[in-house]
Amino acid sequence: MVHIWEKDPFPHGDPRLPHHIFPPRRLTPDDLFKKTGANVNISDPVSVSKRVTTLKLERGFGREDIFIVDATNSNNFAERLDELYTIRAYRDEQAKMILDGEIYFDIENGDGWIRVLCEAGDLLTIPENKAFRMTTTPKNFIKMKRFFKGEE
Repeated sequence: MVHIWEKDPFPHGDPRLPHHIFPPRRLTPDDLFKKTGANVNISDPVSVSKRVTTLKLERGFGREDIFIVDATNSNNFAERLDELYTIRAYRDEQAKMILDGEIYFDIENGDGWIRVLCEAGDLLTIPENKAFRMTTTPKNFIKMKRFFKGEE
């Protein structure tokens, strides 16, 4: 199940920890959409294939891949985490469906960052030109399917 909150604005310590502000300010998926334009669909294993088909048709996602980060099977895990946590923004909308594990997405909202914890079955769409970064949780494992605009 997805969890969303305002992230501590001062980067310190391990980015794989929750980094809540104090007192914590939890947000709803509607709040996330209003503040960032990002959309999250909560786990529903029964409708996953229907959701993916609809997403691809409605949003024009023609390419996809499987992305895995795993501390136990990676020789350069620390470098991989640093790369993931680099701020990026793409000119096209993207979608990420979590297949296994957990991942934090930090999405910029103008006055700071909103942190989204996604788990297996969650689907997050990030609008074009929206700054974001991501990192694993302390479980150090994520497997996700990424969807991109364009033809295969």
